[in-house]
Amino acid sequence: MQRSQHNVTVYGDQDFLTLEEGTWYVHSVFEHTFNLTNQQQTTLVIVTGDRTKLLPGGLYLPPAEFTALQRQIRDVQRITFRQQTFYLETYQTCWSLKITTTFTATLKQRPLVPQRISDFQTACCQLTQVTGFDHPFRQFLDLATTPYPKELLWLTTPVTVQWGVDFFIGRGRGLTPSGDDLLLGWLLIDELTTQDQRLQTAINRRIQSTKYTTAVGRSYLAYGLQQKFSSALLALVAYLQGAPVTQPVTELLAAAIHYGNTSGIDCLAGIVSALAFKPQN
Repeated sequence: MQRSQHNVTVYGDQDFLTLEEGTWYVHSVFEHTFNLTNQQQTTLVIVTGDRTKLLPGGLYLPPAEFTALQRQIRDVQRITFRQQTFYLETYQTCWSLKITTTFTATLKQRPLVPQRISDFQTACCQLTQVTGFDHPFRQFLDLATTPYPKELLWLTTPVTVQWGVDFFIGRGRGLTPSGDDLLLGWLLIDELTTQDQRLQTAINRRIQSTKYTTAVGRSYLAYGLQQKFSSALLALVAYLQGAPVTQPVTELLAAAIHYGNTSGIDCLAGIVSALAFKPQN
């Protein structure tokens, strides 16, 4: 049977422009996304039709095209990447996904503004969500109420930072465990407030192995180590850095929370606990 040819122009992370050419595979399939991985399973590409949430490693199709491809994705026989284009061959169609426009997911290094941090923390006190740890989010705002006082303080000390990473990484349910999301929040604040690389080194040491957490968790932490974060987190950081206010901080928080089942609120728990417990340089 002769396959039909379907050519689609897509929107993607600018790092795809320098992505190594080669063979790719379907890693996992969900209701609104699917993930591709390279042969070494060191990189995940998140494919979706929803441009409202830009993620590092994201590849965005027009919604109708994504829906059509999603229906066929389990029948994929071969995937290759060459000349800034993903080629997916199914039993029915040869899909060509050419990256024509890009976005950047890279963190901008600017100092945080104390008054913005205070306003952000005040807004966080009004949140009522429960984290994936099954503890209320607000408990992470203060050392006196956090369910993990010892383990979070481990993350602040060079001698014990590896203990803290080992406690949280892979902890919790789902493809991105809550502990990984919390560490991502800590990593975000750490990269903005200190030149010390011990947290990065401790996380990097663990994501080199497959035994500590999931492939998806490893991928997001690897992106974080490259200072690459979601558009919602970057918008929140811009607010904390004193950028002109274009929307209330409550809306920025809502956008950051709206990722996965509890991934957004778990990452936010990492951000607020890092701001509360880390020595600010």
